[in-house]
Formats: sequence, structure tokens, C-alpha cells
Amino acid sequence: MKRFKNINKLALAAIILLFTAGCSKYIDKKPLDAFSDLDYWNSESNVKTFCWGFYNDLFDGYGHGWSGGRYYFTSFSDDQANPTFENFAKNAPASDGNWNFGDIRKANLVIARVPDVPMDQEAKNHWTGVAKFFRALNYFQLVKRFGDVPFYNTVLDISDSAMYKARDPRNMVMDSVLADLDYAVNNCRARTGDNTVNKDVALALKSRVCLYEGTYAEYRENDNARAAKYLKECKDASAALINGGYSLNPDYKTEYNSESLQGNPETILYMDYETDVLMHPTVGYTNSTTPINGLTKSAVESYVCSDGLPITLSPEYKGDGSIDSVRANRDQRLLETISDFYCYNGNLVAGMHSSTGYRPAKFLPDGVVYPGDYKTAPYNTTDAPLFWLAETMENYAEASAELDKLGTEPITQNDLDISINKLRARAGVAPLELDGSQGTAINGVPFVDPNKDADVTSLIWEIRRDRRSELIMDGFRYDDLIRWGKLDYMDTQLNPDCILGAKVPNNPDINLNADGYIMPYSSGTTRTPQSRDYFAPIPTSQIALYPSGALKQNPGW
Repeated sequence: MKRFKNINKLALAAIILLFTAGCSKYIDKKPLDAFSDLDYWNSESNVKTFCWGFYNDLFDGYGHGWSGGRYYFTSFSDDQANPTFENFAKNAPASDGNWNFGDIRKANLVIARVPDVPMDQEAKNHWTGVAKFFRALNYFQLVKRFGDVPFYNTVLDISDSAMYKARDPRNMVMDSVLADLDYAVNNCRARTGDNTVNKDVALALKSRVCLYEGTYAEYRENDNARAAKYLKECKDASAALINGGYSLNPDYKTEYNSESLQGNPETILYMDYETDVLMHPTVGYTNSTTPINGLTKSAVESYVCSDGLPITLSPEYKGDGSIDSVRANRDQRLLETISDFYCYNGNLVAGMHSSTGYRPAKFLPDGVVYPGDYKTAPYNTTDAPLFWLAETMENYAEASAELDKLGTEPITQNDLDISINKLRARAGVAPLELDGSQGTAINGVPFVDPNKDADVTSLIWEIRRDRRSELIMDGFRYDDLIRWGKLDYMDTQLNPDCILGAKVPNNPDINLNADGYIMPYSSGTTRTPQSRDYFAPIPTSQIALYPSGALKQNPGW
């Protein structure tokens, strides 16, 4: 079975074969100055080899070598505080590697060539589905970052004027993404032992994409009809996976700290790391003397107590006077996410120091506590989940609550019980109950968090809280704030807790505010999101390549 560790060699072989296919003059008599890739597309094996090239391009997992991936390192949100202050861009950059259509062209090439490859129709449908899956994933990432983008569904030559087409509306592009995912769901092969794109992986991406697009339409565009359409697609795709034979691991950390996720009952697709083949730095960064991105006061205080109530209401909450108090009677996901000791300048533990005092422990293999207990960065080999059941359950619960709020499909207690209540049970937290349509209760007693935003219901507020707790440091938080229209959570004036740390004793080596909380940055450091920050600027070098006025910049940049 070829897994992700084989991708680099296979992708290289595909490129070599593809770019040498037109040079065999003794066989096909083609002119030496003519290029053709047609000779390459002569077997299913070659199609498969070519498609391996998508995986490393589009799935970063825990990263590779010294480069971080989606987990832990994507700390730009209200969840983590990088030791070096992060702010929104001030000016449009000349270049941005995210403005890249190379893999879209590759996907279009597969789609164009597969019909003529000598293989049966089932195989043609499957590989077309795989290519459309990756085209959809590419465009989803582009749209999230830039909004309107040029949409290409044919293979273009560099001299083709259509290469410089104007940006297409994001809604049109996302409708095309949904069509690609529907094709992949209906045509990709069923799950086997291979760790590759299949029907279930397509369903998982569809669940993720449709939740994003549905809530974006609702909260950013005020388009309830579009929101209902996408949220229903999300709920149905998520339900198919919830009922698809997967099950939660008994322990929350298993999905994040395992040397192998092969055969894991919760995992839908994963990145396979192997010694001397493909390795990452994530464990090393959280288990060394390198300054660690700590969780913020905002993130730690968002976890409920074991009785299911927020700390603002729970009699179980012991305060934040010590790490033991912070962790007492809390959601076990918090206990598995941060260590049971503080580490910061002035209170180093085995040389470790976190920017906020809270040391992330979620990715540490069992028994690993101190530096030297595990491989150093960048030689870590724990596997990274790419799609897994817990995320799908969170998607299902949120889509169900939003559909009910829109008046499209009533939510039921069973909707919660088959999704986030299973996650809460694993975390030792009381189940969330419905109180009316959009209210919440624990053990039959209604409650409303006094810190709840005024523009959301109690039910949606608590589901969003659970999503944050379940998927902390998994790379979703910033996207969630974007689709909900909540970048103000990152405003240091409106929400100072988004960059504060733990409450610790005063010492000369650490900056504390007047209330005794760690300040990772110098006094007066501020971050104020603007409306333009919901989309990244188009790189100016790309605008310069187009005919004057053809590629327009995002508003405000």
C-alpha cells in the first residue's frame, strides 16, 4: 500500500515521465521542438502516480522538516499567543504563495486526459472524482483567503489570453466546488485499506466546505436561502459519516499523538510520518527550550466545567489562582491540551517557557513530559489527522442548530446526542440539552452564559464553544472567526484576554498586567481588525501581470 510517505518519489517519477513523453523521436516521429504529454496517459497506474503529486501540495498536516503545518503553528487567532506578536497585514505584498493555480491546472489536466486512458469506466469515474476533489480543495482554500478568484476548468497554455481572466464571483466558484465534491462523493471508490482519497474523504471535505459556505452566507452575506442550501448539504454529508462505521477513540489525545493512525476507528484520512522519510517539528516545538506558543486566557476560560456549565455559572469552578485550580473539575479536553504546570520566564521548567505560561500538551505522545523524552524537532513521526470523525460531529451539530435558527429544519435532542454529546461524554462533561428551540439546559435546568454574544442564541453559542474546545490548535479557529464575522474577538482593546496568559506570582523576568496576568508583549501592543481584513490582499505582482484594470484588488487594500 502506498501511503503519504511515498508521495515525493512518486510525484517526481510522474513529472519526469510527463515531461519526457514527447521526446522519443524513434517511436512517434514527433518534431524535437514539439511537446506532448499524451504518451504519458496510457494506464491507470500512471494516472494514480500523477495524482500522488496533489497530496503533499495540499495537505500540510504537522508540517515537514522545520516548517510547521496546520496544527499548533496556525496560531493567528484568539486561541494562542505567538512569542512574537502577530498582526494583520498593513500593506498588500508583492507576492503571496497562496495565490497559486498550479494544482488546479494539474487537476484540469487529469480531468481532460482520463477519458482517453485505456481503463474501465469505473476507474475513469474514480480518478476524475479524485481530480475534482483536489480542484475543489484548491478553490476552497483560495476563496477563503481571497474571495473572488478566477475560475478555470480547462487546461490553458501560457499563451492563452484566458490565463488573464478577471476574478469570478466567489459564490459562483463555491457552487462549482460543491458540484465537484458531489461528483467525487458519487464516483470515488468506497473506503478500503488505502490511506487515499475515497468516497468518505470526499464526504468529509464536503462537510467542512458546506459548513463554511453556509454560515458565511448567513452571517456575512445575509443570504438565508443560500445558507440553508449549504447547511443542509453539510448536515447530510456529516450524517453519512457519523453513520458510516467510524467511532471515537476512547481518549481525546489519541488522534493527535499516535505514531500510527493506520486502522484508527476515528480517522478518515491522515498524514503518515516515517523516520528518515517524512518527519515534522510539532512535538519538538512543544517539548523543547524554544519559546512555545501558549494558549491564551480567552481560550483556557472558554472550556466548561465537568457539570457542563461555563465558568461564569458553574459552582465547580475553582478560579485561576494556580494551575491546579484552573484544571480542577474542568472539561478533560483542557486537561489533555495543557500541562499541569506553568512554564514562563522566571519559572522555567526543564528550560521550557511558554509565551502565556500555559504549555500545550495535546500533541505529546503518552509519557512525554520534558525535553529529551521524545525526538527533537524536526524528527517527529507522530501521524496527523487530516479528516476525522470528531470534526464531522462538530460540523453536524452546528449545521443542525443553524438550520433550526433559519426555520428550515427543526433540531432535535438526538441531533445533539449523536454529535457533540458523544464528544462531551468522552471529555467527562455533562450532555447539552435543548430548552425549547434555541435554548440550552443541563440536567433539565436552563442556562445562558452571561458572556454570550447578543447576536447568537444560547444553543449556537454553546455549540461554538464546544467546537473551540474540541478543535483547539487544529487550524480551524481563524476560519471560524471569518465565517461568523467575529474578527473583533482578536481586537486587543475589545478583548484583551485574546493575548493575555495565566495568572502567576510577580517576578522581575515576566510582564504582568495590573491583575497579575502574563502579558506576552510590551504594554501598549494593540491589534485592531478592519473590515478589509476578512480577505487577504491580491499580491501586487500578480495585478501587474494582467492588462491594466483586469485584476482588481480587494476592497480596502
